[in-house]
Amino acid sequence: MTLIMENLDAVLYGLGLFTVLAIFMPYSPLMIDLLMLPRDFQVAIYRHRFKLWPIIWLCTLVLLARSINGVAEPEGWSAPIIGFIQTLTGAWSPGLVGTGDAAWLSITVITFLVMAMMFWTGYVPYVMTPPKNPRLLDIADADKLIADEDMVLGVVNGGETHAYPRDFIARPHFFNDTVGGTPMTISYCILCNSGMAFISEMKGKPMDLKCVTAFNNNIIYRDPATENYIQQLDGTVFHGPDKGTALKPHPVVQARWGAWKALHPETKLYYAPAATIRDKIVGLMLEMMIPIRKLSKRKKPWHRIRGKLDTRLPAMSYVYAVEQNGERASYAEDDLKTSPVVNDTVGGTDIVVLYDSEHDFGDVFSRKVGGQTLTFTAAAGPGGVVAKDNETGSSWSVIGKAVEGKLAGQSLTAVPHYNKLFWFSWPLFKPDTRLGAAS
Repeated sequence: MTLIMENLDAVLYGLGLFTVLAIFMPYSPLMIDLLMLPRDFQVAIYRHRFKLWPIIWLCTLVLLARSINGVAEPEGWSAPIIGFIQTLTGAWSPGLVGTGDAAWLSITVITFLVMAMMFWTGYVPYVMTPPKNPRLLDIADADKLIADEDMVLGVVNGGETHAYPRDFIARPHFFNDTVGGTPMTISYCILCNSGMAFISEMKGKPMDLKCVTAFNNNIIYRDPATENYIQQLDGTVFHGPDKGTALKPHPVVQARWGAWKALHPETKLYYAPAATIRDKIVGLMLEMMIPIRKLSKRKKPWHRIRGKLDTRLPAMSYVYAVEQNGERASYAEDDLKTSPVVNDTVGGTDIVVLYDSEHDFGDVFSRKVGGQTLTFTAAAGPGGVVAKDNETGSSWSVIGKAVEGKLAGQSLTAVPHYNKLFWFSWPLFKPDTRLGAAS
């Protein structure tokens, strides 16, 4: 006890700073590698963070009171602070108030300002929030704002087609939208290039997801209404009252804007750039540090991982990852460039993977049409034809539409999958995944 009292200022500073960092570090993209905490431990800290704040404030107030020297009868602005500390410390007050090294006043204030700035620009639950005033643009207006080479996430539902610029969704990690009358959360994590839409409800109740942190290079969401915690790449609640429940997915395709609008001339662009100063600063920081063009050229993930990399494919190569009824399969995009049509069965679901090298565009569909299971072979032709089915001889485009033949005008049903996903991330969360026939 004597040693503590003799070094009280350093003890208070160390305790306060340690507690601040415990709240901050697991939820900062810049510092997550320093701790590499297990997923459940990260959630535990986040859930109990408010219980740690009193420690921080107490240490700060005591340090400030001790470093204001020569205080006998406090007056002015310092009176309530000193009075509060005297009340808390009771009989210890004469040995605490105004008895510390004045240098700790500067140290404490500077640390407070630095940490405030770090929380303001680097604390995931604060900074990963989507813009509040998005708007839908037609192609003519969208062309004025994004280039044909810019990547978008595309969603088709209920006769509506929306595209979401990848550069804009990379910071908040999700947009909320209604497509074809269905409320959806369009989710995206740049670290594993994973895009997926989820129906914005669980068990009939609306969800409003928030970002919490990342685990194994993939964002974790929280639903404040239910306190469910959801892994984006898994789509399953891993902590909370609905643990084990999976969100209902909806397919998302990643493509260049020029290709997407050519294949979907009726599309609208969901335009929601960063609006606030903080969001612009954070977006610029992320663009400088981890743009997708840098990530795709790496040989390993941006952050360290818990587990081992699956070396069957290069870590940062693109795959099309499918999960159906407990079975997982992956299809390497490099293989699809030479074998652009893959017929497969995953979890009892007959699927086909189609790829169009001209547009660098791929998608996954069910092979069932009108109760009949089709088998596809690669074919090229006008109207963007990439395949023909053996059963009817109909010609199909990469967006799953029959453009010629007996089934002309009909469309295949899209299967939820991760499109152009970095390979390393899929076997981390789905270690039993197999490589599909194209591989």
